Amino acid sequence: ENWLVKCSPEIYLWKNYKLKNFISVIEDNTGVRRVVVTPQSPECYPPSYPSAISPTHHLPPYLTHHPHFIHNSHTAFYPPVTGPGDMPPQFFPQHHLPPTIYGEQGELEGRYWCFTSYSKPQHKKLKDRQIDRQNRLNSPPSSIYKSHIGSCTTVYNGYAKSHNGASSGGGGGGGGAPPVKKPERRVTNIQARTVSLSWSPPTGLLNADRHNNGLPYTCTYEVALSDKGRDGKYKIIYSGEELEYNLKDLRPATDYHVRVYATYNSVKGSCSEPVSFTTHSSAPECPFPPKPSHRTKSSLTLQWKAPIDNGSKITSYLLEWDEGKRNSGFRECYFGSQKHCKLTKLCPALGYTFRLAAQNDIGTSGYSQEVVCYTAGNIPQTPSAPRLVRAGVTWIALQWNKVEGCTPEEVISYTLEIQEEDNVSTIVFHPKYTGEEQACTVKNLRRSTQYKFRLFASNVEGKSSPSEVLVCTTSPDRPGPPTRPVIKGPITSHGFSVKWGKQVLLVIVELFYIIINSNKNYWEVAYSGSATEYTCTHLKPGTLYKLRACCISTGGHSQCSESLPVRTLSVAPGHCRPPRVLGKPKHKEVQLQWGKPVDGCPVSEYSVEMTEPEEVVSEVYHGPDLECTVSNLLPGATYQFRVRALNDGGYGPYSEATEVTTAAGPPGQCRAPSLSFLSNTRVLVSWESPECSGADISEYRLEWGEDEESLQLAYNGTDTCFEISELSAAAHYCCRLQAINQAGAGPYSDLVTCRIPASVPDAVSTLSVLEDELVDAHQLSPSVCLVLNWEEPCNNGAEITSYNIDLGDISIPVGNVTSYVIDDLLPETSYRIRIQAVNEIGAGPFSHFIKAKTRPLPPLPPRIECAAAGPQSLKLKWGDSSSKLHAADDMVYILQIEDRNKRFIPIYRGPSHTYKIQRLTESTCYSFRIQAVNDAGEGPFSEVSTFCTTKSVPPAIKAPRVTQLGANACEVTWETVPPMKGDPVGYVLQVLVGRESEYKQVYKGEETTFHISGLQVNTDYRFRVCVCRRCLDTSQELSGPFSPSVAFMLQRNEIMLAGEMGSIDDPKIKSMIPTDEQFAALIVLGFASLSIIFACILQYFFMK
Repeated sequence: ENWLVKCSPEIYLWKNYKLKNFISVIEDNTGVRRVVVTPQSPECYPPSYPSAISPTHHLPPYLTHHPHFIHNSHTAFYPPVTGPGDMPPQFFPQHHLPPTIYGEQGELEGRYWCFTSYSKPQHKKLKDRQIDRQNRLNSPPSSIYKSHIGSCTTVYNGYAKSHNGASSGGGGGGGGAPPVKKPERRVTNIQARTVSLSWSPPTGLLNADRHNNGLPYTCTYEVALSDKGRDGKYKIIYSGEELEYNLKDLRPATDYHVRVYATYNSVKGSCSEPVSFTTHSSAPECPFPPKPSHRTKSSLTLQWKAPIDNGSKITSYLLEWDEGKRNSGFRECYFGSQKHCKLTKLCPALGYTFRLAAQNDIGTSGYSQEVVCYTAGNIPQTPSAPRLVRAGVTWIALQWNKVEGCTPEEVISYTLEIQEEDNVSTIVFHPKYTGEEQACTVKNLRRSTQYKFRLFASNVEGKSSPSEVLVCTTSPDRPGPPTRPVIKGPITSHGFSVKWGKQVLLVIVELFYIIINSNKNYWEVAYSGSATEYTCTHLKPGTLYKLRACCISTGGHSQCSESLPVRTLSVAPGHCRPPRVLGKPKHKEVQLQWGKPVDGCPVSEYSVEMTEPEEVVSEVYHGPDLECTVSNLLPGATYQFRVRALNDGGYGPYSEATEVTTAAGPPGQCRAPSLSFLSNTRVLVSWESPECSGADISEYRLEWGEDEESLQLAYNGTDTCFEISELSAAAHYCCRLQAINQAGAGPYSDLVTCRIPASVPDAVSTLSVLEDELVDAHQLSPSVCLVLNWEEPCNNGAEITSYNIDLGDISIPVGNVTSYVIDDLLPETSYRIRIQAVNEIGAGPFSHFIKAKTRPLPPLPPRIECAAAGPQSLKLKWGDSSSKLHAADDMVYILQIEDRNKRFIPIYRGPSHTYKIQRLTESTCYSFRIQAVNDAGEGPFSEVSTFCTTKSVPPAIKAPRVTQLGANACEVTWETVPPMKGDPVGYVLQVLVGRESEYKQVYKGEETTFHISGLQVNTDYRFRVCVCRRCLDTSQELSGPFSPSVAFMLQRNEIMLAGEMGSIDDPKIKSMIPTDEQFAALIVLGFASLSIIFACILQYFFMK
């Protein structure tokens, strides 16, 4: 029993109960029909049914493990569903492939078979069929069944080959490749070093849903490049999700192959077909610098290697040099195709700088690195011995003179060699300095050591002999510092004993002490000798001293040791003198000063005590200074002050008290004044009196201004109010107040601000009428409009909303603008204009009147007429040149001609009424128009007038040539003239016989040769020819000028021709009959000779 079930438009299921096999027939859109036979199949269910309806999957379990139905991967892959016949991803079984599926072919019997057949496609051309077949072989089907079943292999003699042209085991992704078509790729914008790559996503991904199982798919691309051919090694140059990439840093004139991989959900597909492209050629690479191959004292021979030509053969090289002048620019010294160059007539021992560039058909390369080459010279002379500048402990500074006999441009290098004292036995000098400088400091030497130095000079030619030897010794070093001094025994109030570490030679101990009272610091020597201990006496009690030691040797002074601080015992200070007042007492503070105790004991601090009028005692100062300032006192009050000293021994007794009375103080700070508006321009300022501080207030000072920086005195007096007038509308003002008494001025009050109410705008100050050029910008005629411009006035606190323009009888309201065009006016009419600004408060005053007048109407264009027409020119005229109206108006005319692009261009501008156009083409029509311009402006253009040039007459030709044919016949020939503008030409031959006065026509036609017979001997004949043009369009014949005439005479024995050099062979006969030109030349020569003779005779007689 056979059952044929159609599951979808592309899949047919055939069930054979006898064979108990499950047969599937799949036909895709490429015409390929595939049959899959599987045994022991369950009931057939369409693949689009859900799993809940189907008792089993639509494919047997062992068939689902076939490598063409499930990818050989441990990761499940769900392709997108692209159509109704595709299988949803939840029907894909996820089982590992059993090992029995990879057995031999004999084991496949009873399991499955895969057949491939082709349906008959539509009739196409052979080339189209081949292209379609190649596309089918290279592109897998788009649906799931097409992609899985279409990848079945066909067995040929035991070898498997996939339909896409690759083996079933190869191809980038193997069994795990995504079921999508390969991405299409394009190569555009190919340059020498860059190229633009673009590709399209695979077809399967274009038609698929953008989400799979609720997650968005990710498709990335990898672009691989090879410069070793199609099958060479590829290198990944890009990886990402973009569909285009700009490839840079390529080599010019190089073949490249590029291919693309698509990766879908971490599964990499097979690569696309490689696409080849070749980069363009470019200029050569920068060459290497030239190298000298031979040099003499006056020449240099350079050679170089060819750089990379980048696809275009190198045609020439450019070698530049600086001519031996450093930093003076480069000039060309060689240009050619050779790779070597020889330069002569050079200076000896001089460096020349060179650079090289290569050139091909594409362009010129960059310059090479600069190289300096030297000509040959002489070995330097022996230099003089170096001089000792200064010797230190570990260094020696040397100088030497420049070698004699060398040029200033020659580069001399010096080598300084040294021989140490330890190497005297071996007498070995080793270099210590090499360079072009003439001084050197040799460092890292040993102290108090003898060294020997000698000098060499060298250049490019070689090395000179050594100079004389210089012997010098380094200086000895100073000794090290001694140990820190220590105290020996007890410290008293007037002295102590100190000792230190023993040093060689003389030892100096310095004693440092501090005088507290005068705050002076200095060192003095307390002991000098060879002992290592000393007792310091006669010191001040309670004083801090610092001690340090140093030693002296032949090397100098050593550094001082660490200092030792020592303080002598203190004694309590005695009585201090009473404090005294510095200057006059102020109303709130007093400055006091006092002296040191009488016994001279050291003091660390002082304490000042104050007794107030209420008998309240308090300490107002505690510190080391001898003066202080007591503040925050009451004006006019009496205070008592006394002082005592303090040191380590304790406080001393108080001094006697000093009474001080403070002075009267200035008034206190005034309260902020109050402001009352009397009108828009007046304000009343009032205030209250502050505290007097012991003295009556003498006056008040009121300052007024727009801001704090511009405050000025507005009032001073004893009143407590003041009126301020003439204020600006909508302006901000501020003020402050100050009170003054006999003690001085009190502090200013707080700043008070106010704002004046707004008012109508001010009058417009500047009103003007714009020029004609600005009127033309508005595309209006100045005869019927006026353009006004003004400056915005002060708005007085309220923004200007509009303006009113008054023309006498007419008032024109305009918006908030500063220019306006008044149109629809009368031409050549005067107007009186004024303007006013308006804001939300009201209208401001009018500005001053201005007078303006409109322009008259521009003139009308005249009529153009053609006065004369020629083959290459047209003379035009217009208007009436004798008209009085035009003569009085300074009229200017603009004549324009139409070009090939149907545009009119000006060819004349001026007051003339005629103009001749030259260099035209014959028998051609031209279109013209004219415009009149005067002070009123440019008038309209006239109507277009068309005039045509005439045809040109033929040109004159050379004189004809006459040749004798017999005793009484001759042949006349003349030059050929080509047809003129398609019109044929003819010729007219005339002859003048003997003494006749008129020429007679003997021939008219298109030939250039004519035979004449019946001539008489000893008779003069003159021939001439003209060209005739027959116009085909008008049937008119135009004759050109006649050629020069040629004379001819028949004689019995020979023919004599005049006027043609090539027709007479005997020069004697040619000179016998002169032509008209020769005869005229003889006459002129005769008259000139006669004039010269007469001039010589006259000069002779007059000089005599």
